[in-house]
Amino acid sequence: MSLRGVIRGRTIELETNPHPPDGMQVEVELRTPTPDPLWGLLADQPEQIESLCRIVHERTQQLWRPRTEL
Repeated sequence: MSLRGVIRGRTIELETNPHPPDGMQVEVELRTPTPDPLWGLLADQPEQIESLCRIVHERTQQLWRPRTEL
């Protein structure tokens, strides 16, 4: 189950109430929502992010020549 919320001091205020029983132990993984859905999809795949960053870097370093008619 994944829920969104806001941290206020030592309290996490959830957007919705999952109705857990009082005293139930839970495990919390903190992730900051990303505005770009592509990075959100790759958040759990750091090797894919590294590959994508390398490709973008290589593409920005390439010198493009205008196409000439033969």
